[in-house]
Amino acid sequence: MPVKGFPKLVTLRDRTVVTLRPMVREDKSELLAFFRRLPPEDRQFLKDDVTRPEIIEAWARDLNYDRVLPILAEHEGQIVGDATLHRQAYGWMRHVGEIRVVTDAYFRRRGLASAMAREIFYLALQVGLDKMVAEMAADQVAAIKVFQKLGFQQEARLVNHIADLQGRKHDLVILTTDIPALMQKMQETFLHAAGAVDD
Repeated sequence: MPVKGFPKLVTLRDRTVVTLRPMVREDKSELLAFFRRLPPEDRQFLKDDVTRPEIIEAWARDLNYDRVLPILAEHEGQIVGDATLHRQAYGWMRHVGEIRVVTDAYFRRRGLASAMAREIFYLALQVGLDKMVAEMAADQVAAIKVFQKLGFQQEARLVNHIADLQGRKHDLVILTTDIPALMQKMQETFLHAAGAVDD
């Protein structure tokens, strides 16, 4: 899929400015450095061992925006966030996308994850997706709250469905949202914040 409108500057809550753009193959070294900076507790529920160079190398080599579209956040030359839109071109789930978001610990509670998620929603709408899914461990309470604030609702909880890096079992929470309705809600929120709509 062609990706238009990038790079894009985004101002966070504390006025920090970050750049959002699609990942390119040349990002593999910086992306590996980003993941290796994450504390172990942030990596333990990721689906891949992102500290292994061969994993990031495979991502870069097999980069295909029609299957997985990674949007990176940069600040002062460093990657500080990675949000991805996963989708299927064919089959009975071709209208559904999966979102994954990881941010640098230093940029938590500053609005980066929400800003990156919104970009993924816009991209999902552009390619005609109707529904978005997010999967995370039930222990990731803060992340779940972020997605709930964005309009996601819990649809399922699978008991002892995933194992962390130490082999401990955890429940998997599945959150979903309807993309067109979510975008309408986000637009209305923006208009209220801008004073363009009366309360």
